[in-house]
Amino acid sequence: MADVLMLCHDQHLDRRVVAQAATLIERGHFVRLLALSFDAETTHEVTAEGIQLIRIGLNHIVPENPTYKGYMARQYKLNDLLNWGANRYPGQLGAFQRIFNYGSRLNWNLYKVLLLVRYRNRVLHDPLPFRQAFVKHGAEFQSDLVQVHDLPALEAGTELAALWDVPLVYDAHELYPEQKTFSRAQRKICSKAEAHHIKKATLIFAVNHSIGEEMSRRYNIAKPITLLNAIDPPLEFDPLARYDLLREKLGLSSQRRILLFQGGFAPYRNLENLIDAMALVKTKDVDLVMMGFGDFGNLLKAKAESLKLLGNRIHFLSAVPQNELLQHSASADIGIIPYPHVDLNSYYCTPNKLFEFIQAGLPILSNDSPELNRFVRDNNFGYSYKMENSKKIAEAIDHAFSSSNLSTWQSKIKSKREELTWSKQSDEYANSISTVLPSCTLETKRVIGAV
Repeated sequence: MADVLMLCHDQHLDRRVVAQAATLIERGHFVRLLALSFDAETTHEVTAEGIQLIRIGLNHIVPENPTYKGYMARQYKLNDLLNWGANRYPGQLGAFQRIFNYGSRLNWNLYKVLLLVRYRNRVLHDPLPFRQAFVKHGAEFQSDLVQVHDLPALEAGTELAALWDVPLVYDAHELYPEQKTFSRAQRKICSKAEAHHIKKATLIFAVNHSIGEEMSRRYNIAKPITLLNAIDPPLEFDPLARYDLLREKLGLSSQRRILLFQGGFAPYRNLENLIDAMALVKTKDVDLVMMGFGDFGNLLKAKAESLKLLGNRIHFLSAVPQNELLQHSASADIGIIPYPHVDLNSYYCTPNKLFEFIQAGLPILSNDSPELNRFVRDNNFGYSYKMENSKKIAEAIDHAFSSSNLSTWQSKIKSKREELTWSKQSDEYANSISTVLPSCTLETKRVIGAV
């Protein structure tokens, strides 16, 4: 048995993280996972899968960049001035307090200006502020192996692995530096950090072939092992059953056919164009169901309402629990993945919904992208089309719903979906991990020490 320490900078745990941890636990290993809390203080819990989960309090996430350090240095000087004035002139305490408050506001505004100058981004600040928090919380849990999920925790992972002289595993969930929301300065910071620390990893995973090839080329490393975001259908899902939950919830006629988008409502996902496209779709019996979460959904609803399509041809539903998701997916006629090519991550994407649609037996309509084509086009799981604007999306929808291949797409997915489950991927993952685990784990060392 090995003690494995996992680091993940997310608050909402990606199912990929949970699946990997559960795979190790099923094989007799002990897994402790450090992730971020939703609250200020650190908490401890044990998940249903048996993961020892430590959520790091947000108070511990302290930026380490020079801009923040300069801000804090000025703030300490202001505090020293307040203390000096209060001790030397106690009768003028109120005046010194006002000077301190004014100086603090000025210092904070200066800090924001300097952040803008440094990162060229008014929305995001330090892209990698997690090293200190993860090292501080993880150092007390000596482990046989450290696994890092995505770039923000990679520097901390390399430090902890070096501290204990154990293997480091890096699972790249995406091309992290290539996010559309990052400025050029932030992308440069992230790329430099990944290039430096990735070479310290003993084993590297990537979410698909294209991202693995890009990382290999970019960092001059061996191609990472491809580990898909596949899922196992929950016990509650019957692949032979006929589900109709979406029509039941929305009160739609059985004559209406459903195009389903499921997942997070967020910018840069072509969702505004998808809403606009429904005003251009010529196939009259098709309704779009948007089932998901996120404040961006309010903007999408307003757009649908302005087109007089809300509750008519466009419907919104809240996200459902994972154990109910496939039943809802299977209630649609086609699932859509319209992600535009706004960055390399979108261009090479294989999002969770791809594998959810596959396990639900749902034909797929996707943007024309290398990795989506690998599944949708090459396996005949559906139809892909260049979705450059709302007109193109409407054309794609019309073509897909008028195609004579709908039943073929569905049968192809159902015949191959067992090959694309996490059960298949988990063997690849566990076998790869076993090749880098030390022959003498901590558990063995404890036994030897006891003797």
